Amino acid sequence: MRTINKAAIAAVAATIAWSMPVGIAGAIALPFGLDTGSLGGSSAPEPENPEPAGAAVTLSKSADLTAAGDTVTVTGTGFSGAGSGLYVGLIQDNKYSATDASAWMTTKWLKPAEIVDGGFTATIDVAAIVGTSDCLQNTCSIYTVAAHGSADRTQDTKTPVTFKAPVVVPVGPAVTLSKSAGLTAAGETVTVSGTGFSGAGFGLYVGLVQDNKYSATDAGAWMTTKWLKSAEIVNGAWTANIDVAAALNGSDCLVNTCSIYTVAAHGSADRTQDTKTAVTFAGAQN
Repeated sequence: MRTINKAAIAAVAATIAWSMPVGIAGAIALPFGLDTGSLGGSSAPEPENPEPAGAAVTLSKSADLTAAGDTVTVTGTGFSGAGSGLYVGLIQDNKYSATDASAWMTTKWLKPAEIVDGGFTATIDVAAIVGTSDCLQNTCSIYTVAAHGSADRTQDTKTPVTFKAPVVVPVGPAVTLSKSAGLTAAGETVTVSGTGFSGAGFGLYVGLVQDNKYSATDAGAWMTTKWLKSAEIVNGAWTANIDVAAALNGSDCLVNTCSIYTVAAHGSADRTQDTKTAVTFAGAQN
């Protein structure tokens, strides 16, 4: 019996359909259940199997970490959990080592049992400066590596972090007054509070001085003075009540500028304790 060639039959059927009116040609079906697929027509390719995602890390916070110390939650996926587990920690990038523990600023060891279905969560404490490593001056990252010096590099990840530079508060003596303007010319009591003082030596002198007569060593230039002994200065802080008046001992704060001054006591050459805080009296002409 002659073998039926489906391709040939399809070609003939297509020729017939082409020569017929559209309505008739559309109604004719190919014999033997032939369709474009059986003729080797194009079809969508089979999707390729996606590559395994591999080890990946996310952080609860990665920017503007507190330089003095912060806590970061590290979440991992796609880890093998094989061998001796993982090390997770902070490293200054240019000091990174997968095997040298001293390069790590902080480290946490995750045992294999803590890695479930490739996932883990670890909380680690980080600070911007540890030893000679400084994340305020150098780039740093949270790293993961297979633990105990493993040569397996498939568990390595690197996730950058940044720290917020701390606000630098000037260190040194500072004074605040309970009242500094509109003082009663005839006399008034002012509460003077100090912070940042050393408390060393013989303590402090605090008092009112006409500015153009000021002297750190000549007691005669001071209109009023109070001596604060070292024991009265606690953790750099103190409080003193002083009586002030606009005119005293040839000085006049109604026509000249005046201030509350502090100096290290007993003629000390230490100028780090000097402060000047302006005051005015009611009726002053200056």
